Amino acid sequence: MKRNKFCMKKIIICILLCCIISTPVLGISNSLTFQENISLPGNEYYLPSPQFIEMSLEESIMRRASMRNFTDEPITDEELSTVLWSAFGLRNDGKMTIPEINNTHAVVIYVLLEDVYRYNPMNHSLILYKEGDYRDIVGWQYSAPVQLCLCWNTDIADANFGSTELGCVGQNIYFAANAIGLGTVITAEIPSPISIIGLPENESGMGVMPLGHLEIDYNFKYRPMLFSLLPRVSFSDTSLTTVLETRDEVKSWDNNTMSRVDLSYLIWSSYGYSYYLDESNSGAVERHHTVPSAHGYYPFRIYAATKFGVFRYIYGLYNIDRWGLPVVSFLLAVKLGDKRSDIALATEQFVSDAPLDIIIVLDIDKTNKWDDLSNESMRWIWYYEAGAAAHNVLLQATSRGLAGNIIPVNDKESICSLLSLNKEKFDPMLVVAVG
Repeated sequence: MKRNKFCMKKIIICILLCCIISTPVLGISNSLTFQENISLPGNEYYLPSPQFIEMSLEESIMRRASMRNFTDEPITDEELSTVLWSAFGLRNDGKMTIPEINNTHAVVIYVLLEDVYRYNPMNHSLILYKEGDYRDIVGWQYSAPVQLCLCWNTDIADANFGSTELGCVGQNIYFAANAIGLGTVITAEIPSPISIIGLPENESGMGVMPLGHLEIDYNFKYRPMLFSLLPRVSFSDTSLTTVLETRDEVKSWDNNTMSRVDLSYLIWSSYGYSYYLDESNSGAVERHHTVPSAHGYYPFRIYAATKFGVFRYIYGLYNIDRWGLPVVSFLLAVKLGDKRSDIALATEQFVSDAPLDIIIVLDIDKTNKWDDLSNESMRWIWYYEAGAAAHNVLLQATSRGLAGNIIPVNDKESICSLLSLNKEKFDPMLVVAVG
């Protein structure tokens, strides 16, 4: 009997030792110590399962904010896992957490820690790419424990379409970081400092997103737009993680109608103002847009086309944040009658069948306020913003029980003609067909 008890104690001790040894392998550590883990062949390290984010999509969009000051507190494995999976993770159905642009994916993400790693979404793992700490060199604008380098494969996409897809990635990083108490901001430079780490010849860097715990916590106050002429957006029961797991891309729809409430949610998500006032920054009061914009220019016009006509989205006549007064938003009729077949001729045929087509158009004159970003060679910057807006629409569509697709504009001149815009001053970039 004593011998059996002794044997049982040895078995229990062995089990406990095995658990302790295997914990780092499973990624359950509280700090980024991958060098101590037992790696796969080729220095590949599994990340732990991402955290399920309960926050609703609408609240995630409203809380999106660019944060620039971070503490030295390390990012845990689970936090990094959650942000990376949200950014460009592989779902259970074999699709990614972002839509394809031009029927392909060109995204490459490098994760800068004490060494440089490449994110492998297929295994949800980090592959050691290069030894050495490049965080303060590549992410020189804002120091943070983690620097995420957004790149694209130049064999698959050009700078514009690569940046469009990375706009989707960036939004997911913003949403996930905010929801789990972290902060980030998208930064881009020419030439890109990402090249310092030594990218393969067929890859190019677009932007850097520092990731860290905030020096000053978020401070939001809910102040909805009381006088908006569109139905008010409210928080749904659909979580951010659920939306990322179930978003779908479709090219056909069951009906030809779009409710005014659905239209309001979708058009707001593309470029509208948050219902939150943000008092995080030294007492300054801000009402953020649903997407970031280079230098805060916000140079896009958003149009909605239904069977009744084409309408321009006025996302705010004024924005007096000091007293939290509402932003007045509404749809302004541009042309009456069904023009979706005209939009389809400039994009894809299935666009004519979508109950709603959202057209994202760059106003070039608004890209050179104090730093000139109007040149054609800089257009990739604005494709990032257009991609972010389009991605928001698809996520919001999912929350509303709808689905859609992002389509590049092939015939820009025809879209300008339809919208009565000067083709020299406006650049139609994307159409989001939804229903």
